[in-house]
Order: sequence, then C-alpha cells, then structure tokens
Amino acid sequence: MPNNHHHDEPKTLSEAIERLERATQNKSQEFKEILGKDYSDLRKAIEDLKPHLDEIGDRVSGHVKETRKSVEAKVQENPWTTLAIAGLVGLVLGWIFGFSNRRD
Repeated sequence: MPNNHHHDEPKTLSEAIERLERATQNKSQEFKEILGKDYSDLRKAIEDLKPHLDEIGDRVSGHVKETRKSVEAKVQENPWTTLAIAGLVGLVLGWIFGFSNRRD
C-alpha cells in the first residue's frame, strides 16, 4: 500500500515556505472578509443607536445643568452653611491625611 502522505510533504525549504505563505494568504483573505462584514454590521448598529445616544446625552447634560443651578442657588441662599460644610470637610480630610502621615 503506497503512502501518499510523503507525496504531500514539501521537498524543499522554499516549497514549504511557499505553501505556508499561500495558506496564510488564504486565511488572511477570509479573515479580512469576516472583519469587513462584522465591521459594516457594527457600523450600522452604531448609526441606528446614534439618535438614542444623542438623546441620552442631552438628558444627562440637562440634569447636570439643573443640578449645578440647584447647588448654586443653595450656596447663594446659605453661604455661611456652605462655608461651614466646606471647612468641616477640609478639617476632616486634613485630620485623615495628617493621621496617615504620622503612621508612616
């Protein structure tokens, strides 16, 4: 019974390299095609989502503006309370950092 396995093996190093390059090129082309399809699908999905993302961004921006206005209004209404809270926070942070420096 003849062994055909030896017939398929490359006879020289250059033939082996050539086969490897051909196989790599074929796989590379398949990979590019798969990536191209996935990329176009992903791009379409992002384009479909864009209006929703813009709407969410606008909502978040609106909430941030409202919160900032609310905080600014409270600071204007009670500047002494705000200063006292800021001072207290600073004192606590200073004590924490001072305590950790003393331990080191």
